[in-house]
Amino acid sequence: MKEKNQLPVNLNIKVSTMKFNLNLVKSILAVAGIAAVSGVSAAPASAFSFSNIASDNTSGDAYVNSFSFDVLDNGSNNVLFNIFNNNTDRSAAEIFIAAVHLDTGSNTNLLSNFGIINGRGVNFTEGATPLPQTNNLATPWSTDFAAGINRTRDGVQTGEVLGLSFTGNYNNVVDALNNGTLRLGMHVRGIGQKGDSDVFVSTGNTEATPEPLTMLAAGAAVGFGTMFKKQRAQAQKAE
Repeated sequence: MKEKNQLPVNLNIKVSTMKFNLNLVKSILAVAGIAAVSGVSAAPASAFSFSNIASDNTSGDAYVNSFSFDVLDNGSNNVLFNIFNNNTDRSAAEIFIAAVHLDTGSNTNLLSNFGIINGRGVNFTEGATPLPQTNNLATPWSTDFAAGINRTRDGVQTGEVLGLSFTGNYNNVVDALNNGTLRLGMHVRGIGQKGDSDVFVSTGNTEATPEPLTMLAAGAAVGFGTMFKKQRAQAQKAE
């Protein structure tokens, strides 16, 4: 039998497309993959936020929620503070953390063996100028540990992180942060066109959070940070 001639069929299938920032997507997916793998053995972690200091300086009040930190139990009586710049406001792309201070209050034995872990693009060294505005706090402030920068570009920019390592009991540290006997203060600069600065102080938060979620949020911030840095670079070339 002769085979019947087959008629060619051309199918034109239109697939809808969506525009994404490829670098942002890659950053988020990469960190999400790491988070998924590490989720089974994630160390205990607690997330904290910051509040404004009531004063005449309100230049940074709108950005207080752009910053956060978590405390991780690293085992062997070691705790790690990760301080994040999660800013996603393109109009405030220049905002950065310039110094961090810790006040242990009467908890003289709570933390010891202070160490700095600089994330990519960050370069803090031990010591910093006094934290401004603390005279407006209801409870007097006394800095026990501090770290700061010498150059603006070394600060914690959008999507970057600063780590502080200590010898200490994780549960005791989290309890002290929650009841306010341990406080973390932060000096933020580069606010607005005039490059103003402001100070934020930690607030208690009893909600524990698994580390992979923190990593995912940080990954998203890294993606936005990449976009902001490209925008700054392009603006500088155009000038």
